Amino acid sequence: MRHILILCLIIGPVQALFAQALTSINFRDLYNPDGEVSIMLHPVRTAKNLEVYYQIQTNPLPLEKYDISWEKRDSFTQRNGTILNNPDTIVSEKVKKGVWIFDLPAKPWLLVVKVTNKETQKSWLHFKKIEENYPVSGWIEQNNERVARRYLTINQAYAVSGSDNRPFHVSYFHEDFPAAYPPFAENESKADRFMFHDSTFQVNPGSSFSLPTTGLYLFQKDTNVAEGFSVRGVNKVYPRFSKIEDLIKPLIFICTQEEFTELQNSKGDKAKFDKVILDITKDKDRASGFMKSYFRRVELANLYFSSYKEGWKTDRGMIYLVFGLPDEVSVNDGNETWYYSTTRSRFTFVKSGSVYDPENHVLLRDKRFIEPWFSTIDLWRKSRF
Repeated sequence: MRHILILCLIIGPVQALFAQALTSINFRDLYNPDGEVSIMLHPVRTAKNLEVYYQIQTNPLPLEKYDISWEKRDSFTQRNGTILNNPDTIVSEKVKKGVWIFDLPAKPWLLVVKVTNKETQKSWLHFKKIEENYPVSGWIEQNNERVARRYLTINQAYAVSGSDNRPFHVSYFHEDFPAAYPPFAENESKADRFMFHDSTFQVNPGSSFSLPTTGLYLFQKDTNVAEGFSVRGVNKVYPRFSKIEDLIKPLIFICTQEEFTELQNSKGDKAKFDKVILDITKDKDRASGFMKSYFRRVELANLYFSSYKEGWKTDRGMIYLVFGLPDEVSVNDGNETWYYSTTRSRFTFVKSGSVYDPENHVLLRDKRFIEPWFSTIDLWRKSRF
């Protein structure tokens, strides 16, 4: 009886920490740059297993101030699941890393992690679906550390790893992918299932390589199947932009066609670029505030949503850029719904992945978004953010 009591004291509080369906949780902190806790889960499929590399980072408090719990759940509506032992490695007082290794499942399930501040009892959750057909089958390393982000700096040394020693065939795509259509457009921003590459090269596991130029790179062991992983080659300042020619493209959402054409015709001339921005905002101070706020959003959209194309060009990146951090983010079966109280707008993104981006989400567009879109664009043009 004494041993049973001790076990209940150990497991009971952990179960109580969860006791909530994922569909009822606000996940907005996943996209909050000022959040106290940052959680990253990166799954990779091998021949017999699914490996989930994770990193948990806290700021400003050290990790010892938090409880970390893991669960296996069968669905998004399940309130409690099976408690999992944590295979963690503490890297520093504020960073914890590790790798879960699971057998490929007969049916999908959810790996759920919860981080709770012991003093305030505020919690942060993240999850990943564990499924047999997940297409990612390799990863990138730099300085013996796994790189989970979707972009790599060109002309830097990296190594690629996978479940065996077969070489990776790398396809390069030079295409400048278009920005997402506005939320009221009839078109959708779907990723192509298959694209024609511009060039190819080969990389052996463990050997050093670098990406020679910007663009999309697809790494595959077998080019006849939709398995592999993709990364974007980017300049060293990314996810920020610094060159005038790079600053122009994200402004497509707030410019008229005539203004955008004028920006394109400036061809890197800062004086001409500044004149257009000043004409839009009507005031030098407002112009400065607009540029600072708008391109901070561009940077965050690139940070959170970079995929086969730059983050600000994706559907979620576009909404994040224009409307900002949502007040509420809810999930159901991998789809996301974002709610903004100021415009009373609710945007739903349906998961539509491919080998180029397994986490791609497509916005359900609707004419009802015309008014909140243009009223928000008007606030940007008046620099009221």
